[in-house]
Amino acid sequence: MRTRLITFLLVAISFSLWFATPSVAQRPIVSKDSTWRFSGNASLTFSQVALSNWVAGGQNSLSGEAAAFLSLEHMKGRSAWTNTLDLGFGITKLGEDGLVKHLDKFDFASKYGYQAYKAWYYSALFSLKTQFAAGYKYPDRNNKISDFLSPLYGTLALGADYKPNDKFSMLLSPLTGRMIYVGAPSLSAIGAFGVKPNEHVKWELGGLVRATYRDVFLNGQLGLLTKLELFSNYLEKPQNIDVSFDVLLDYKLNDFLTAKFQLTMLYDDDQKVPQANGTMAPKLQVREMFGIGLAYRF
Repeated sequence: MRTRLITFLLVAISFSLWFATPSVAQRPIVSKDSTWRFSGNASLTFSQVALSNWVAGGQNSLSGEAAAFLSLEHMKGRSAWTNTLDLGFGITKLGEDGLVKHLDKFDFASKYGYQAYKAWYYSALFSLKTQFAAGYKYPDRNNKISDFLSPLYGTLALGADYKPNDKFSMLLSPLTGRMIYVGAPSLSAIGAFGVKPNEHVKWELGGLVRATYRDVFLNGQLGLLTKLELFSNYLEKPQNIDVSFDVLLDYKLNDFLTAKFQLTMLYDDDQKVPQANGTMAPKLQVREMFGIGLAYRF
């Protein structure tokens, strides 16, 4: 885990500094008359608390988070091809305890559309979602509850995409195949994430709704990015809809600092968590983060 963590943070720091350099940032990534458009944002957020003989109590803490959202779009004639990569990793250290992970995300999506009528496109979507490092139910650091490629969600969807402009898109797919892969033997053995015990793959067939909205306000000071995914598995409990919702707000305080707010809400019928009575059941997962750090939007 430490090797992957260090590598990711070094890449993220280099990426952020590269884009924050004015001479680079001012160069167009693609020419204005190109059918390609590259955009995104990158951020680094840090916080530290150091206490010595502090009567009011508390403990030292150190926290860091790196994130990047990249988008590459190609528009030509009646064709529209959009590729996005959403990355994030964050750790926290409290007192003498070890490192605790609070963010771990890898989300790639590629969507191709062919214009059918005005803002409607015949579309196909391919996506992959996983994480970089092992996850634990702290303070237990001996038993993993997730890991790299455990799970890995692979999705292939066919349907219609409503895209009235370059800010909003909504894909309606009545035919969606989803693969859940669990590579870690310890997680596969217990049937984690819906796979059968000692197996590694589960296949699902269902319907998908995927909406995204991205815009800037207040003369470019405030940026908004939000994503919503709804998936129903036709083969097993179709009434239990998996939900993934993300919203990211970043406000530019000055040339160097940006305030950032992020909210993620997840519900997956295959992801079960311990209940008060000792049983395992799916539950709404919520992650919220607010911080101030270095960021660049392009």
